[in-house]
Amino acid sequence: MQTVDLQEDINAVAACGPIKVWSVVVTILGDLLQSEEAWLSGPVLDALVSRLGINNQALRVAVHRLRRDGWITSEKRGRLSAHQLTAKGWAETEAVRGQIYGTADTAEAVWLAVGGPNLTAAEFLELLPTHAVALSARSALGTGTVRPSEEVLLSKFTPERVPEWAVTALVPHELATEYDALSEAVGRVLAHSTPEGTLERTALRLVILHHWRRLRLRHGAVQDAVLPSDWPGARAQWLVMQALTRLERPEVAELERQVALG
Repeated sequence: MQTVDLQEDINAVAACGPIKVWSVVVTILGDLLQSEEAWLSGPVLDALVSRLGINNQALRVAVHRLRRDGWITSEKRGRLSAHQLTAKGWAETEAVRGQIYGTADTAEAVWLAVGGPNLTAAEFLELLPTHAVALSARSALGTGTVRPSEEVLLSKFTPERVPEWAVTALVPHELATEYDALSEAVGRVLAHSTPEGTLERTALRLVILHHWRRLRLRHGAVQDAVLPSDWPGARAQWLVMQALTRLERPEVAELERQVALG
């Protein structure tokens, strides 16, 4: 495997899309804190985000926002702070864990919904669950439960093929492009040697996970159920899961020890 400067790999992955600091913090806490009672110290959080080019001022603003929104709680431990997911933050994290780490059931039944002529396009969309994909003004694909209505025809979706116009509706060009960019960056990481330092390896893991999480939460299970196994999101998932296995999640205690040692 080729040896390169670690920061080059981090920068290449970071460039795959926007880095919103509050979202990065959610990614970090959601990945590293494996129980509702777990905490992460401020110095460790600062050390990790700094490797992603995020300064302490931006981190403080993000932490304040997450506390205000009820996502995290913080406490002082001597002169230092520590952070924990609230019950709300933990529940939200657990709700999407299967989507993020590839353990969700992708065998959900997909339905085709067609709205009747008495429904406006807006009324039709209001009946659909989150992540349903509109194919036209009054037709959509989705999983989950549609609000009961005599104005909606539901049918199990089992197509012989998905026409290109439907693929475009399911995977807009921007989403496909971002998935392809992430695949390219993560493929580059996998071609290089694994970083030896715990903090460095963790920072690389987290920037990959952040962009994967950001893209994966933009859609539901319909794409995985309907599209071929080589659609851009599936290719990205295959590479990201390899990277997360290689860049294994560290114990928080080891990160705390590394930061304390300076």
